[in-house]
Amino acid sequence: AVVSTQSTGDTLYPDVSRTYHIGKSGANVGNQFFNGYFREHVLAKEPHYQLAGLDQLDAKSYAQLLIELISRATIVDHSSDPCDQHFISQGEEILVLYYYQRDSRESKQALAIAGCLNLWNVDKVRGMFNGVLRTHFRGNQLLIVGSMTKYGKQFMPKDVKPFRIAKYKDEIDSEQ
Repeated sequence: AVVSTQSTGDTLYPDVSRTYHIGKSGANVGNQFFNGYFREHVLAKEPHYQLAGLDQLDAKSYAQLLIELISRATIVDHSSDPCDQHFISQGEEILVLYYYQRDSRESKQALAIAGCLNLWNVDKVRGMFNGVLRTHFRGNQLLIVGSMTKYGKQFMPKDVKPFRIAKYKDEIDSEQ
């Protein structure tokens, strides 16, 4: 299932690594950036990997999958520092963390958390689906969920204070 975009591309909602999914050339990136940033990164450790479950990656099915995962997930300790190298241990759990948002489309905190976890640190978070980034981290399935998204509003317990990375905390505090 594919969703048409405004350009000639299409979007498939993935559980494929979204860390390295930029095309080599196109409207938003050029050869020079791609070669400079990705030349030293291994993009495919398993070159003959078989994708499975592609029929479940349309928007409606993916939204339902996120609901199922978040409802079963263990909430990470929100009093700890996501920039600490020991923030999440090696494991095989489904984990969820919630990040602060002013509105459901804002993702500065998600970008800061992705940077802390060394997932992505360029210009914006790639692979978000309705304010949720689904990735794998240290063997765990990790859901990074915006506090103002429909998922954050539905599942974030009242006693959980969403993550606010210091880089943007002063900016957030001045708006309140």
